[in-house]
Amino acid sequence: MSAHTAQQILQQDPTKSLYINGEWQAGIDTIANINPSDITDTIGEFAQASGDQVKDAIAAARHAQPKWEATPLEKKQSILQAIGDEMIARCDELGTLLSLEEGKPFAEGRGEIYRAGQFFHYYAAEVLRQMGDLADSVRPGVKVEVTREAVGVVAIISPWNFPTATAVWKIAPALAFGNSVIWKPANLTPASAVAFAEIIHRQGMPEGTFNLLLGGGSSVGDALINSTDIDAVSFTGSVPTGRKVAAATAPNFIRCQLEMGSKNALVIADDADLQVAIDAAVAGAFGGSGQKCTASSSSHRHG
Repeated sequence: MSAHTAQQILQQDPTKSLYINGEWQAGIDTIANINPSDITDTIGEFAQASGDQVKDAIAAARHAQPKWEATPLEKKQSILQAIGDEMIARCDELGTLLSLEEGKPFAEGRGEIYRAGQFFHYYAAEVLRQMGDLADSVRPGVKVEVTREAVGVVAIISPWNFPTATAVWKIAPALAFGNSVIWKPANLTPASAVAFAEIIHRQGMPEGTFNLLLGGGSSVGDALINSTDIDAVSFTGSVPTGRKVAAATAPNFIRCQLEMGSKNALVIADDADLQVAIDAAVAGAFGGSGQKCTASSSSHRHG
């Protein structure tokens, strides 16, 4: 049933699910996408990128980035707005697909897609709010002007627990401020990534502005973080992998953003309402299929 549902939702053949330079491509291999609530159920076979395809995606992103950065602000804004509109309009079907492959309840899968669409709406508005700064210099007759420029090519490596929302937190702002993107999602949740890439594909961005690479961390991920043609990396995942990302990017002096290893840290103050603390602990432990990573605290302050 899930494979049939996936085929209805995805317009793209899963075996040709790499999106590089505006084109869908097959990989060197495929990997089975298993429904975690029924491990006898295969959602589909999804492509795995080769080393050469990683290089192709980086080259495409490098070529496209100046074009995308130079795109007029109103056009950028309309593109990001359209992405958010479609995600929200299709949150039921895309939420179903996300829940099938990730394992979370449908209500949470639907909510994740809807919220991700709202992220795009927010950053669509940010496109039109880009401001600089003007200040006096210590030197007479000299003004200091600060403007903001795109970083360049941004590699995004995201986890499986919130496969769309966590990635969109990174992708939407990267695109809003003129960067090109190469996204490597978790191999456990490829279908949601392909569905999102299909939405991107229809928006008329310069070819290569957005690229989707499916594959393992030890192959595709390592190739991205060690590349000298990447300008920034944003990673969410485990502490050991985060250390590898930091170590790989440091010699190349590229920007590196890490979110690692949290699992609902809970601080209970002496004056806390224990029932509230218990509810927070239970929600943190079992909400989101036990895979949420939000820190919280419980205290009762009188002001």
